[in-house]
Amino acid sequence: MNQEKTAIENYINALKELHKLDVLKSKHDFTSQIGEWLVETIYGGKRADSSIQKGWDINVKGKHIQVKAHAKAEGNKNRWSAVEKNETEKIDELIIIEFTPFYKILKFYKVPWSEALKHIKSRNIKSPRFELSWSSIESYIVNLDYLPNQNVVAIFR
Repeated sequence: MNQEKTAIENYINALKELHKLDVLKSKHDFTSQIGEWLVETIYGGKRADSSIQKGWDINVKGKHIQVKAHAKAEGNKNRWSAVEKNETEKIDELIIIEFTPFYKILKFYKVPWSEALKHIKSRNIKSPRFELSWSSIESYIVNLDYLPNQNVVAIFR
């Protein structure tokens, strides 16, 4: 039981340090916050003040970016993001990051918001939601070698 105790303590200490360094801003949704921090840092932007704000997540010199990040378990075949379809939102670009279960970047999509809107579909399940299938935006995958601040990108490679 000592190894488990040590691993949990290390994890808790790492979370505390990530909060202190402002990588994490709240105590919920680790994956989304890591994705937002990555986008904020590589593009030199600023995150929204509130983690529950609707619309954009990162402001890069007046350009508003919404970030969706996913850490997919091996064997998880779901390839979509829940995205609200709202033409009036102040969003210029949608970035979707697909991480491995251990936070290595598999794919980085960078889609103009006007283009993303064309691909967001309503899914009628128990509680209706809007989804964007990643297969509809394959042409917007960014080669990781072309992202700015490669020293930061390297953390996730």
